[in-house]
Parts: sequence; structure tokens; C-alpha cells
Amino acid sequence: MGVFVLAFAGFAIGIVLIFFLKTVSPAPQPEKVKFDKPSDRPVYLDDPEEFKSKCVEFLEKFNLEFKHSIWANNSELEIAMIDETPVVGGIYLALCIIKPPQNSVDAMTVKGFLETVKGEGASRGIVITTGSFTPEALKCIEEEPVELVDLVQFLTYLKRFDIY
Repeated sequence: MGVFVLAFAGFAIGIVLIFFLKTVSPAPQPEKVKFDKPSDRPVYLDDPEEFKSKCVEFLEKFNLEFKHSIWANNSELEIAMIDETPVVGGIYLALCIIKPPQNSVDAMTVKGFLETVKGEGASRGIVITTGSFTPEALKCIEEEPVELVDLVQFLTYLKRFDIY
């Protein structure tokens, strides 16, 4: 009889915990970048060629040497870089997305890039965007050799490297 009471109590506690779990507030929204005036907005956030230059300059700060790049479409630039450091070096791929749809990069885009990184035998991949990433996109790269850099992080790195 005691086993049934204990099982019922455990079940009831589980239901209560599930109820409270659903009432927890959602994850905080990513930081937004605000510019005081439209003229304060850097040109490279809107001009594809300037964005390409800034992405290459950013990646070179990680001791990566530019190999080649190609525009996959009007908003996606694929860049191949190489790190000639013995043992830890290799090919690095970057996907630079300017003005993504709905200002966010979805999981399908990130998964597709992850498959490209694996298929090309690259050491690592990095996705840089002038927007943000959906929560699903952030989840799909856990424990994968891909880094995601949204607008806030990108501008922070550019300021840190004195290339803003």
C-alpha cells in the first residue's frame, strides 16, 4: 500500500512541477543595437561589398589567411580561409549574411552551413550576420565546430580589434 501512495505522490509532484515549468518566462530577447542617428549606422551593415571587406578583416584578426570568396545570393557570402598553424590549423569556412530575412538567421540555414563545413573537411566554421539567430539555430550547433556571431557580437569584436 505504501508503494502506491509513494508512486501517486511522486506523480502528483511531477504534474505540479510541469505546471510551474510552463509558467516560467521565456528566454530574454537578444540585445538590439540602436544608433542615435541614421548617419551613425556603419556603411558596412548595409553595403554588401563593405560588409565583405569588414568580414575578411575580422577573420584575418584570428590569423586566418583569405583564400577566396563567393556570393551565394544577394545576402550570403561564403568565404574560405586557411590557418597554416601546424597541428591546429586547417581550412576555415565563413558564411557572412547581410540583412537576413526577418532580421534573423534560422536553423535551416545554420544546419546547411554545418553540413558544408563537414562536407568540405573544414576545421571550423563561423556564421556572421547583421541580424540575430533564432533559438533553434543556436541549439543546433551545440557541440559542433561552428561559431555564431550576431550583430551585437560582431560590432563588439570590431571595436575590440580597432576595426569598427
